[in-house]
Amino acid sequence: MIVEGAISTKAALFNGRRRVECVYIDEDKVSRDVTYILNYLNRHDIRYQLCRREYIDSIASGKTHGGIIAEVSSREYDDISKLKDRTVFLVDGVEDPFNLGYIFRTLRAFNYHQVIMPSRDLSNMESSILKSSAGAFDELDIIMSDDLYNDLIKLKDRYKLLSLSRSDKAKDIMTYHFPSKKIILLGGEKRGIKKDILKISDEEIFIDYPGDFRNALNASSALSVMTAVLEMRKRNGYD
Repeated sequence: MIVEGAISTKAALFNGRRRVECVYIDEDKVSRDVTYILNYLNRHDIRYQLCRREYIDSIASGKTHGGIIAEVSSREYDDISKLKDRTVFLVDGVEDPFNLGYIFRTLRAFNYHQVIMPSRDLSNMESSILKSSAGAFDELDIIMSDDLYNDLIKLKDRYKLLSLSRSDKAKDIMTYHFPSKKIILLGGEKRGIKKDILKISDEEIFIDYPGDFRNALNASSALSVMTAVLEMRKRNGYD
């Protein structure tokens, strides 16, 4: 597959999640990114090609690559045995690659490193995810679960499972006392968190709107609110 732009190319090169076959750079482009990438490629003996911009345009799917693209393999994922962080996010039912990218970017910005997802083939959208995440897609440990329900059952003795869900028993995230070890479950806006997963959650939590708006936020917006609240509470010594 082709990843496009300096940020995506550097993410592919530096994080060891995928094999880089060749980097293509506009022969007329002069920038710090080009100098840095070329030095890295030469030090690590990675194949690259300086070529005309027209050739890069013919390979790339878009026009915002800035003269730098890379031919790479699909990324490698982790399994549930690699789970180690105290706070982990689980993302299920988010189908749009740009929303996934925004979610990964937000998690990385707020210093979260591990994400659980039910196993799925992302190979046809990895380039879009990597670009929209500003490289965060390849920085995170993304754990693919083949059996999400049973994996979560096993994790309940180590983590509290908190589902972001609007229900009568859900607790406001602004006043909720978050446990130190937790998995926060986030569902897509179309179907939310699966019912069988919701049943095994230890708590349900929700975002209380100040106005009378009643529709759900999309997943990336809800996550942005969630991470900002967690950071605020941590800085103020609430959790």
